[in-house]
Amino acid sequence: MLFEILLGAAILIALGGAAIALDGSRDVFHPLLFIGPMFAFLYGWMPWKLVSTGGLAQYLDGDQLLSVQRLFVLGVLAFVLACLAAGVRIQRRAGETFTATSPLVARRLLVGGALAGSLGLLCWGITIVNVGGFVNAYSASYSGGWDDSGYVRDGSLLLLTGILLAVSALSMGAPKAWSLAVIALYGTPWLSQALLMARRGPTFAFVLVVLMGWYFNRKKRPPLLAVALLGGCLGWLVLFLVTNRSSIYLGSSFDVTTDVSNIVEKPDTGNEYIYGSGTVLSAERRDHYFWMRRYLAQVLVRPIPSAIWPTKYEDFGVPELLHNAGTGEGFGDALGWVGAAGSAPGIVADLWVELWWFAVPAMAVLGFSYGWVWRRAVTRGGPWTSQYVILSALSIYLVMQTMEAVIFRTLLLSAPCWLTWRWALKARPLESRQPSPPQRSHAVLAGRSADFG
Repeated sequence: MLFEILLGAAILIALGGAAIALDGSRDVFHPLLFIGPMFAFLYGWMPWKLVSTGGLAQYLDGDQLLSVQRLFVLGVLAFVLACLAAGVRIQRRAGETFTATSPLVARRLLVGGALAGSLGLLCWGITIVNVGGFVNAYSASYSGGWDDSGYVRDGSLLLLTGILLAVSALSMGAPKAWSLAVIALYGTPWLSQALLMARRGPTFAFVLVVLMGWYFNRKKRPPLLAVALLGGCLGWLVLFLVTNRSSIYLGSSFDVTTDVSNIVEKPDTGNEYIYGSGTVLSAERRDHYFWMRRYLAQVLVRPIPSAIWPTKYEDFGVPELLHNAGTGEGFGDALGWVGAAGSAPGIVADLWVELWWFAVPAMAVLGFSYGWVWRRAVTRGGPWTSQYVILSALSIYLVMQTMEAVIFRTLLLSAPCWLTWRWALKARPLESRQPSPPQRSHAVLAGRSADFG
């Protein structure tokens, strides 16, 4: 019974935080509006369905469930409170103005997006050619292109940067035909690898980049009801892709099912909640934590090509990174079962492996960071809008997977956006750079579009 109470607490905290954020900010793009439901799903609804069918008892006993769920609830609470503490009622400080733009700024953003996207398109094209062409790349489930170089494989992420900058330019008045052409040029390969590989992360990211990239720079918001409906459809699509991953590829009979409940209720060692719980318990029983070594490896070691330093992770002291990002060690000895290859534990469990109980304050740091960047995007605009859209698009990786899945993607996507914005803003007319008198921002009215900023 206590476990069920803790599940309800996770749902209440996550969705309650979203409600408070909406009431205070009147912004349907506040981070808790989309991260909160993901927390509620992962740490509340999914285990609720599993325990109702007896699925959790196959892997975890009652004491183990209570132990991990307490940690998960504390992590969600820390994130929500810190995100709210960053501020939900927006008021510009003295001298703080929304970044002024001009048609020339918009055109420069479009040029920068075209350059970044072209590099991403080149990398994507190389991976496709390497496997024999488009049909070969997507003629088996969850296949795609390939290259031995991690720079080429990850370089296709720049397609998303090109899409984001082109959407932002279009929303600020860049030539419509050229902007739409750039979006289509880079959006087609991105969606092909997202949908034909049934990948939930790229699909989620594309939708948020297009939607938020358009509205943020126009200082508008879509109606709350429309966002709620879109969010429900997007959530279902993500589950649909995962459920039918083995049936979605070129040449398939596409024998798919629209019933996505199995992905939530099926108990196996690849389930995010079961695997994440095992990650926590295994690290605790072995008393083995990485103390930031995995995360530092993403910044300091990962950029070095394996061809130059083939034993880089071993030499850095984190050989475990090569197996489930270091989260799947010791399951057999500690729990008597082994986590599925390729599984992810979710953010709280990932931080636990790294930081022990300091995972809870680390969740608070993440929550505050999301709230702080959102405030900057709303009150200052300009490059902050792109950075916030990127963080929002990657939020599904943050909640459902690991920091490893977020760190390098954030660096690769945000750097060209910062550089492009810096170059673009040099084109502002001198008069637009003069600070205007301090003023309050207009709130977005939930349920209808309104000026925001």
